[in-house]
Amino acid sequence: IILVMLASLVLGMGLPVTASYIFLAILAAPALKQLGVSLLAAHMIIFWYSQDANVTPPVCLAAYSAAGIAGSRPMETGLAAWKLAKGLYIIPFLFAYTPLLFEGPVSEVLITAASATLGLLAFTVTTEGFFLRRLFPWERILVGVATLGLLWPDMRWRLLGLLIFGSLYLYQKVEKRRK
Repeated sequence: IILVMLASLVLGMGLPVTASYIFLAILAAPALKQLGVSLLAAHMIIFWYSQDANVTPPVCLAAYSAAGIAGSRPMETGLAAWKLAKGLYIIPFLFAYTPLLFEGPVSEVLITAASATLGLLAFTVTTEGFFLRRLFPWERILVGVATLGLLWPDMRWRLLGLLIFGSLYLYQKVEKRRK
């Protein structure tokens, strides 16, 4: 999956998204299928990573366009876009290792999607160091553990992650009301 990500980044420097996807679908989808990734997940991984050159420096065409509109420096805007898009690099791993995102009973698919969404929110909170207020180091570590739990494809870990993340939310909410 990491090689697909790197290949898509290199291809994205010179090819549009569609051409990058087609090229990688021909080369990487069979390899991912042989590694045990479902064909739908393999194509979703390739499709997802084919778009990452739009927000990843040095190309980051979307960031260059945004910089022109905002009147900011293109590379600084590209780095800010890359920083905000870190979750982009986690989602394909969810496609590969969490087959319930694509198939299974509707209730399990919805639970998995909700857990993944909360996990990405927790990941953002961890990387940015801010939730309802700036996080203390111990809170950041706890949210990191919650992130792993919420993204792990096992219900017990998801419940643990939800418990930690929900507890931190309630703690910060109560603390905010006291002030």
